[in-house]
Amino acid sequence: MAAIGHRVATVSGRPKLPYTFKVLRGREVNAVSLPGGFIYATEGLMRFADSDDELAFVMAHEVGHVAARHHVTMIERHFFLSIVIALLFGQDPTAFQIADLVRFFVTRGFSREFEFASDRLAVTYAHRAGFDAAAALKLMQRLRAAEGRDPSQFEVLFRTHPGMADRIELMREHLRRLGYRVGRLPDAPARHALVADRVAAVARCALGSQRPPVAA
Repeated sequence: MAAIGHRVATVSGRPKLPYTFKVLRGREVNAVSLPGGFIYATEGLMRFADSDDELAFVMAHEVGHVAARHHVTMIERHFFLSIVIALLFGQDPTAFQIADLVRFFVTRGFSREFEFASDRLAVTYAHRAGFDAAAALKLMQRLRAAEGRDPSQFEVLFRTHPGMADRIELMREHLRRLGYRVGRLPDAPARHALVADRVAAVARCALGSQRPPVAA
């Protein structure tokens, strides 16, 4: 996993970060990233991925969050005030605050906009690194089908991410732009084009090693 992760990280918007890739115990199919390039995948995900190409997409998705500085934006939105108050009184952020931050990323996850942007970046990074980026569609379609059979196994993944159908269609559109021959889902709603436009600016910032604007 580490070799695949570093391979996609080197073509990301922040290739010089000291990325760390590790496997966590657990049957849930999930992956999580933390500020600074710490990226973890569960044993359940490692078993679920059918190929290096599928695993590369997952690693690239988490690298995308780091490259686009999504964690920094979330810290500013949800934790900035409490940490600043502590610093004003001459205190360092406590271990509890740090633990609370980690728990926040694991249990709450990113906004739909950030998840869509990281999917787009993941497809781009996997493609740049020489993987078959279309494997992302196979993985997501299997996840969508498997979730219906055993919801508990996918509880974390589906609580922290947008709907599979929306993500699949947006990735399908981006793959076509990269030259992959993939068709459109027959029931794909027209609004996906609007969602794609909204996340395009965020993705371009990460691809260009620039910090995306923080939403008000």
